[in-house]
Amino acid sequence: MTTNANRRVTDEQIERARSIDLVQFLQQYEPPGELKRIGQSWTLKSHDSMRISADGRWNWFSQNKGGGDAIGFLQAVHGMSFQDAVRTLAGEDFKTIPATQAEHKAKPPERTAFALPPKNNGNRRVFAYLHRSRGIAAEIINHCMKNDLLYEDAQHHNAVFVGKDENGTAKYAFLRGTLTGSHFRQEATGSDKSYGFFLRGSGKTLFVCEAAIDALSIATLRKFGGLDWKSDSYLALGGVTASESKLPAALERTLNTFSFKRVVLCFDNDAAGQTAARRIFTMLRQRFPENLEVRTCVPKVKDFNDQLCVKLQNGKNSPSRGTRESTLSR
Repeated sequence: MTTNANRRVTDEQIERARSIDLVQFLQQYEPPGELKRIGQSWTLKSHDSMRISADGRWNWFSQNKGGGDAIGFLQAVHGMSFQDAVRTLAGEDFKTIPATQAEHKAKPPERTAFALPPKNNGNRRVFAYLHRSRGIAAEIINHCMKNDLLYEDAQHHNAVFVGKDENGTAKYAFLRGTLTGSHFRQEATGSDKSYGFFLRGSGKTLFVCEAAIDALSIATLRKFGGLDWKSDSYLALGGVTASESKLPAALERTLNTFSFKRVVLCFDNDAAGQTAARRIFTMLRQRFPENLEVRTCVPKVKDFNDQLCVKLQNGKNSPSRGTRESTLSR
């Protein structure tokens, strides 16, 4: 007999659950007084090391846990299974918004001044994590570090992926934990999401990814394929959410700033990733019907870093895993 906890959820339920505003949900789901405002963030009365940003990213510092959606929050904080978390979120009615929730939407907090986390004296832990654990080519890691797009922070030894403006000024940073088993992910306070992690190449092809590690994985896969990875550009959006009418801010700015002939969308092989890919693909084809070639490339496993790791297990010169990966070589 299939239990309620193990009953499968649909792709539509998962997509809806991932689109739920975490702060709005908690204002209804948590007991009165449990959700507390602290400056520009939120916390929980019972877990004061919790920080929840207005865009739904959360970090539970005492437990070294964090994430970017309400599903992971319910799993970590309330011990729900993935299926129960999805059903809880997908089954809620959010049409009636309490006064406090309406205020949260109507008056978003002012942006805090952006500052990069202090740098560590060296990058040993970050290099080891990306090269040994995630399979990123040493040449690509060193290139990013040399150009101040990647470094190790001094306090927690996180990997810091930096996004810059056209003048080379840092405007965005994404922190990723490097300890084994760590799920810590967080944007630096004050980050401007219209400036994602962007590795600029000399050519006219732009690979668009969800995360910086995926972007570096694609560059590594192209290097292993005997291609000049530096001739292409790689953009990480810092997430996967995409509306049906508005391009992600980082992609919008990049296309308005630089000229490309081809865009390859390289999102995760899951419902959220492929929904976003379809929406962005459609918008790009509509906006650039003649002067921009748009393609999608789907990993055969969950994401492109997983695909890179599988390829390394089989030997980096092993045959391609099929037409999906071969799209990266075109």
